[in-house]
Formats: sequence, structure tokens, C-alpha cells
Amino acid sequence: MPLTLPESGWYRDPEDGALLRWWTGTEWSAQRRTAEPVPVPPSAPVYGNTGGPASAKSTYVPMASHNSAPLYTPQATRKERDREIRRNNSMAYTGLVMALISCLINPVAIPSVLGIIFSAIGLAKSGELEGAGVQRTGRGTAIAGLVVSIASTAWTLWRISTLV
Repeated sequence: MPLTLPESGWYRDPEDGALLRWWTGTEWSAQRRTAEPVPVPPSAPVYGNTGGPASAKSTYVPMASHNSAPLYTPQATRKERDREIRRNNSMAYTGLVMALISCLINPVAIPSVLGIIFSAIGLAKSGELEGAGVQRTGRGTAIAGLVVSIASTAWTLWRISTLV
């Protein structure tokens, strides 16, 4: 089946969807203008998989199937992943911070107990986030907070018991 090119006219610019570009009938020209919303008549052909009969004839539009999504999506940096975890599960992050503070200053084991509480809430929240399909839930952060808080609590209680 021979390839038929569309008539010359203004079409969506394949480089910038907000503009129209002049198609000469064989190639794109350098002429561009802003795209104004134009009502689509009901009899206009629809491109793509519409579920209609395969024999429906459609006109070829240059770059009509062009996907503007990038072919390569860069991996998120560690800083971006951490920021997303803090945004998704702030309780897990707070529990870890309290656990780390309890390693430095732990009067009467208050920061370590708070670390246990916040980390436990963060662990429960990470389960909810996993059920909702969120990728970065903060489960590891919550577990780390629990482990450090429990160890800090045990060390503080041992230290208090040896002093008394």
C-alpha cells in the first residue's frame, strides 16, 4: 500500500505542541504560529485505536503518533528519594531522628521512647502506603528508628540500673 502524504496546511508542530507549523505537502517549513483552539467537527477522523472497524480509512498526519514523553527517565537521586520518603511517611522519619537524638542525649529514656512510638506509627503507615501502591513507603526508615530506639532504651535503662 503506497504511503500518501497529507495536503499542505497548518498542523501541530511536532517539536512544540503549543504551535502550528506549515506542512508543504512533502516537508515541514520554518513557518510557525500559535495554535488557536479550533472546534473539531464530529465527522473528523479519529487517530489511534478507537475500537472501530479495521477497514476505516484515515488520513496520514505527520507525527500524529509522535509521543512527546522522554525515551529515558533518569533515576531519582538519593536526595530526591529521601525527600519523597519524608513527604510520604513523616512519622518514620521523625522516629529515626528521635532515635538518633536518643543516642546523644537521653534523659530518663524520653527521646528513645518517643523514637519507638513514632517509628511504630511510621511502620504502620508504611503498610497502608504499600496497600495504596506507593513505591517509597519509609518502611526501612521506620525499622531503623525502631532498632536504634530500642537499643538506646536498653542501654539507658542498663546505665541507670548500674548507677542505682
